[in-house]
Amino acid sequence: PPPRGWAGEHSGERPRIAVCPSQRAAMVYALQPEERDGMRASVVSRTLALEGVDLVAWLARDAHDAPVEAVVVSPERGELRFAPGGPLRDARGASWHLEGAPEALDARVDESGGTLATPAYPDALGRLWAALTCSQSGEVLVSAAEGYEFVDWGGAAHVGGGSHGSLHASDSLAPLVLCGVEPPAPAPGQWAIGDVAGLVSAHFGVPVA
Repeated sequence: PPPRGWAGEHSGERPRIAVCPSQRAAMVYALQPEERDGMRASVVSRTLALEGVDLVAWLARDAHDAPVEAVVVSPERGELRFAPGGPLRDARGASWHLEGAPEALDARVDESGGTLATPAYPDALGRLWAALTCSQSGEVLVSAAEGYEFVDWGGAAHVGGGSHGSLHASDSLAPLVLCGVEPPAPAPGQWAIGDVAGLVSAHFGVPVA
């Protein structure tokens, strides 16, 4: 049965989208595959007009439904399209092809040196690509502006502290204290949770699958 409270509950319509807010990030799922592209365009347009939305992202696909590129839009700074395998390398050493406005992610691009930096949104391209290509991901991903939160369906919120989930540095960076574990040499240019998992596994001799 359709979820309680969905938009067409009293009209006999079938549910078309599922909205999943979670603190400072949210996802929107298209429930009817044949309507996916049209629903995504509508959701993106409406979401970009909402106060408190910092970034909206989605995945562009080819005729065979394979990922072609990711798209991320800032309502104020423009649109950036990107995909793995280009001439620019980020702080974690991943390579990317960019087209559009790097300003969407406050990115600094050095064409001559072949580098890309996104200090306001740490590891933004890698995190967005992983999230968008995940089989359980929604069609549209939304990241909240600072000071805003997507209140969950239970009404819980932690505005002003305790929330997490956006792409912004304020949600993404945390101190890392090591005791009895040697950091890798060389250390990553930009640390990620996966690096910490590797340190722990290596310390206890646990093979990584």
